[in-house]
This record gives sequence, structure tokens and C-alpha cells, in this order.
Amino acid sequence: MKQSNIFQSKISNKVLTVIAATSIFFMAHLVCAQAQQRGLTNAKKVLDEFKKQLDIIIPIAAAVILLCLAIGYAGRYIEKDTFVRWSVGIIIAGSAVELANMLFQAN
Repeated sequence: MKQSNIFQSKISNKVLTVIAATSIFFMAHLVCAQAQQRGLTNAKKVLDEFKKQLDIIIPIAAAVILLCLAIGYAGRYIEKDTFVRWSVGIIIAGSAVELANMLFQAN
């Protein structure tokens, strides 16, 4: 049995209407949030301080985890392929802060 294309186009039009309405709604409220930004200076200060602390903690934690992986590999608790996979992941996660700063930092 062949489906009707008219029914599908009506559903498609409804979906597009809902998407357009929500987009306009969030655009309008974004302007409102930017206007109220003066009241959020304390939150911005706290988040900036939290970011500074994470910039210090994440690379140190990655180094400690890499040390534990190296000890596990040296003691033959984990195999070479597991050690390589995990260490590459830890190195990428540990340098994610610097990578994000290089890619997304506003000049």
C-alpha cells in the first residue's frame, strides 16, 4: 500500500514550524539574559576561579594516572596494547585544557 505524501508534508511543515518557533523563542531570551548579566558578576567570578583551579588539577591528575599505568605495565598487570590505548586517552584528556585554549580562545 502506498503512503500519502500529503500527510508527510503536513507533518514536515508542523515540525518546521515548531523548530522555527523555538529558535525565535530562545533568540529573544538570549538577549534578555545578556541584559541581566550585570547581576551575574559573582557567578562569573566563581566560575573563572573554578576554571583556574581545573587548569592546575587536570594535568597533575593525568600525570598521576599515567604513572599508575606505567607501574601497572611494568608489573605486567596490564598488556602493552591496553597500556598504549589508555595512555593516549589520558594524554589527550590531560592536555584538553590547552587544546581548548588554542582552538577557542577569543583574541
